[in-house]
Amino acid sequence: MMEAPCAFTVCRSSSNQGTPLKIIGVSILPTLEPRADRRVIYTSENRQQRSESLPFVRGSCRTVAKTATIRRDIGRLSILIRVNERATRKINLANAVGYGIADCYGGGGPTLTGTYLAVFWTHFCGFDISTAQGIIGGAAVASAVCAILFGLLSERFYLFRLGRRFGRRRFFIMLCSPLVLVTLLMWVPGLPKPVYFAMYVLYIVLLQMFGVCYAALPGEMTRDFAGRSMLSTVRLLLSGISTAVIPMFASWVLTRFGESHAYSYQLFATVVTLCFSVVAFISSRVTWELTPEEAGYGEEELARRRAAAHRRTPRELMQAFGRVIREYASTFRIATFRVHITLYLICLTLQDMFTQTFVFFVLYDWNRTAAYASLLLSLAVVAEVFKPLWGWLFIHIGPKNLYALCYCGALIGLGLLFLTWRLVGVLPDGWWVALSVASYLVWCVFRSLSGTLPWLIFPFIPDVDMIVTKRNRASIFSGLTTFLRFICTGVASIACGSFLAMTGFEPNHSGGQSTSAQMGIAFVCLGWLAIGFLVALIISRRFALDQRGDLIVLGEIDRLKNGGDKADVDPQTREVVERLTGVPYEQCWR
Repeated sequence: MMEAPCAFTVCRSSSNQGTPLKIIGVSILPTLEPRADRRVIYTSENRQQRSESLPFVRGSCRTVAKTATIRRDIGRLSILIRVNERATRKINLANAVGYGIADCYGGGGPTLTGTYLAVFWTHFCGFDISTAQGIIGGAAVASAVCAILFGLLSERFYLFRLGRRFGRRRFFIMLCSPLVLVTLLMWVPGLPKPVYFAMYVLYIVLLQMFGVCYAALPGEMTRDFAGRSMLSTVRLLLSGISTAVIPMFASWVLTRFGESHAYSYQLFATVVTLCFSVVAFISSRVTWELTPEEAGYGEEELARRRAAAHRRTPRELMQAFGRVIREYASTFRIATFRVHITLYLICLTLQDMFTQTFVFFVLYDWNRTAAYASLLLSLAVVAEVFKPLWGWLFIHIGPKNLYALCYCGALIGLGLLFLTWRLVGVLPDGWWVALSVASYLVWCVFRSLSGTLPWLIFPFIPDVDMIVTKRNRASIFSGLTTFLRFICTGVASIACGSFLAMTGFEPNHSGGQSTSAQMGIAFVCLGWLAIGFLVALIISRRFALDQRGDLIVLGEIDRLKNGGDKADVDPQTREVVERLTGVPYEQCWR
């Protein structure tokens, strides 16, 4: 009865709204369109149909072997028959903005707490620097395991009713919207220290939950290289704008209401957190992802997994846990991912440390105010002008060469910031201010690139993995990346606070800091970063993924999916696959 190939058009009965229908038959009707037939669904209520077309893609039709109860809502019907228009939709600017706006939270969240929370706690909550940094670092380490759990949960969330209704990624993004407002308690002075710790843990957990699910969306929204690049570029552009606007707004508030009042910090923290809540909700509603069927969680698979789950013994549960650990560990089998995660952790961890110490560096090494530090941080908006250029260079000169440009420029910027420090009190004030602004501009442009580049690359990592495992494991890679980042950031924060305490740093000290404390701040803020970027420059020369390689991998995946024989692979494809995966071709696709 069924013909193939066909496209899908859904018909529904015109009877009363709200009552469920039973599908009793499906037929194929020819249409005038050259590339489509119509699939007509006959219902038990009425054999008179009025055809309502849905967006469609070509695909093989199969007989409906069983009746199914559905609601008459046409969107629910489209899910039932697996209409996949969104998977092939061309990404436009509106789609990219709808997706990217949420990273104002993903990028701005660490900026808000990393820049101002330690200052607020040491000035208004009675914390010393080692305690403040210890809480920040300890919370990051304690909550890092949540990234692993969210990666696993997000991957399997279609097993649950909430996932099938709201999406396995977008549900968690939407959940961040109300919960992030609870964390405003960490900006209230006078609370017990365990409360600050708990609120910061919640804040970090929400960022992890958001980041794991959010990073997996571009690979599910489109397979097109240019489309993914547009999503990532716009996302990082908006994220960068948020990291510049937050300090700009903070600078205005601190100047207007005074740095010596807790309510000044509370005001801008509240406004910014409300914005985080809004953008997370918007993005959860305008993005899309793989359907349960496309993700391998159709009705038959769902029933099989649920039945298997009910039969598991404690020993089987432990074995399942072991498989999860092996699943995450297996990501390091991919050579491209090993280089990528190393560069990512070096750069992002050091940038977090810079963010946490730069205000102290301006206060005690440059002898300027927190408002001046915020003003400099707001200059990061200039770097956003370069984001389209980074996206263009990413495609045309490749990630490897862009990494070299990034790290060399960052080292020059750090050198200029060091020179500015050594010229405090030597240059006339006007000349010194001009030098400090110019130095920070050079640094922030290449700092922005070092944060942008890993996320331009990330959507293509699952492609390289798929040629080995046959699966799209984007959330596994995202979860592991977030887990490792927060582990490294937490350890670095604790080490930073301990190191500064050892140098004699005293927060809120009216007489300034000792020479050893000033040297310690400069070494953490500038010296550690310079060493890290130099190491990253050396490692980046081993990075091999580019647009040509990704297209070859995708082409080979399509060939194998369509029944191609591994023995028929051409030598060039074999060489590219083995170079990117680090796995012999014979061990791929199995």
